[in-house]
Amino acid sequence: METETGDRFRNVLSRRYDVLESVREESKAKAELVAELDQSRSTIDRAITELLTIDCLEPTDSDRSRYRSTPTGTVALQTYQEYCSDTDFVQRCAPVLNALEPGTEISECFVSTAELHASSKTPDVALQPTIDLLEGATKLTGTAPVVFGEYFDILTEWMERGEAAMELVLEQELLESIVTNYSAEFTTLTGFGSVELYVYDGEIPYALWLIDREPTDHAGITIYEQGGIKGSLVTDADPAVRWGRAQYDRLKAESTKLESHQS
Repeated sequence: METETGDRFRNVLSRRYDVLESVREESKAKAELVAELDQSRSTIDRAITELLTIDCLEPTDSDRSRYRSTPTGTVALQTYQEYCSDTDFVQRCAPVLNALEPGTEISECFVSTAELHASSKTPDVALQPTIDLLEGATKLTGTAPVVFGEYFDILTEWMERGEAAMELVLEQELLESIVTNYSAEFTTLTGFGSVELYVYDGEIPYALWLIDREPTDHAGITIYEQGGIKGSLVTDADPAVRWGRAQYDRLKAESTKLESHQS
């Protein structure tokens, strides 16, 4: 019964939200709603009746000629608008998210609070948030399924600028490729005393990175497809950052620390 009631509430809200929005801040007569919303009188009559039955609308006079939103209606409208905004964002993220393997876990709180950085024509825009956030950062923690040569330049330059720490979990297969193709750059980066590396014997579904900086820590997910950058999601929301740290800690616990690198 509760499910049926909730379903009905959501159904009415989704179909009649325009009427509810119109009377959120001031009461209006049916004729005003007809003119403002460009709907027939019969449609407005049905909308008012349905909104009354779910306690989102109330008359403001004895002859029931004017109506306004109830506190329930105001909260419901705000919730619905947030839902629409969140689902619009998920839709925009679809080309990036669908590059992941089915079943890959990403928290809803991460996606709903994130900014999307992606472009099919200039895919490197997905890297810019990380580069910008490294300015003034004290620590970078992350996972890596893919590496580009420019990553070594960015990270080495950052490490040289001041007292910073870095901790990364690399796929075993990626580490072997790095040693083969970027041995000198890798040796330089791992030569910093505040760099710690861990090796994961499996596949890492995306690059998860966490940046410690004042006044707010950030978390990001960079998604790759066939070795190319598909896009990044970046957030500074506390629940999302905590989720990211928990994911990293879990992966780190399943990894082996790389004690040294010989070129």
